Amino acid sequence: MASIREQNLERVRRGLRDWYTTRVGLQGLEITALEMPTTGMVNDTYLHTIVFDSDGGRRSMQNVLRAQPESADTPIPNVNVGEQARTLRALSRIDTFPTPNILWEEADPTWLGRHFYVMDRLPGEAVFEDIKVKLAAADLRSMYSQTIRALARIHQVEWRAIPLEHLDRTPAGSTPLKAQLDAYRHHLTISACGKRYTLLEDAFQWLVANLPKETSPVLNWGDARIGNMLFDGATLTAVLDWEIAEIAPREVDLGWFLYFDRFFWTDGRDQRPGTFSREEFVRLYEKESGAQVADLAYFERWAAFRLSVMRMRAGRQMIALGQESATSRVDEVNYATENLALLFGWPVPD
Repeated sequence: MASIREQNLERVRRGLRDWYTTRVGLQGLEITALEMPTTGMVNDTYLHTIVFDSDGGRRSMQNVLRAQPESADTPIPNVNVGEQARTLRALSRIDTFPTPNILWEEADPTWLGRHFYVMDRLPGEAVFEDIKVKLAAADLRSMYSQTIRALARIHQVEWRAIPLEHLDRTPAGSTPLKAQLDAYRHHLTISACGKRYTLLEDAFQWLVANLPKETSPVLNWGDARIGNMLFDGATLTAVLDWEIAEIAPREVDLGWFLYFDRFFWTDGRDQRPGTFSREEFVRLYEKESGAQVADLAYFERWAAFRLSVMRMRAGRQMIALGQESATSRVDEVNYATENLALLFGWPVPD
């Protein structure tokens, strides 16, 4: 008997085949190499190759399908693939860093039961924050340099002109950072369902009490980390995963990157051979961006808090689905909350 995963892939294959044939108008269509990567916390992603008739011959394309999650209980709240497609279309006008091109978007749920879009699959491979990845120090150095330059270029985008105003979620009378704090206060309250998460509550209170002076808002990638990039060898070929892009201070992106770099890339060490020290990172970023950064320690803590809220949501869902026992504390004791406590200098939850 086919597994649930295999049944899901076959269902998607049938829906995609009908959609490519009927909506896109492709003839002689074959869908091959359909797979669903196991990485990623938000979207349902399907890699696939299509082969079809074209001008008397056969043509193939390697595509990526991103579909609206079937459940709203995703680690990241308020996932909206329509907004993601809109963001990627705007970014396609920028040639200073590579992003996938949207080929088609489908809001009609007839085909897959949900909103989805299809984009081209750029060359290269993902390099995740795994200490077991074997890369020469010189290659890592080059990759980090390209990553920092890409961050600087992202933050230099004239986001109103593209336009990307839909990513500006700051209500009148507030500021981008305060708006983010209010949003995550809401996410924590709603997701907790009455349960008190003392560590998260204490961290939030610290963040509110120590709110720094905000720098000018810029386009933020959102999930800014080297694991969300593709590299062909040591050459950057794609900047992926824009689902939490937002208009915010540049330090929000930088704090997220440095937080993940500290806890997921260096494996507890101060610096992995070939990577940049924090001082080198800031120095190159400021040189490339022409901007001064401030209060990065605060924004690392902000990143740690946001990830902990995401993992709390993920843990609660795992318990609800029976993937964890009803007595599990995975929603409050996990790698994110452990790192949060370490960063704040508080006792690690157990």
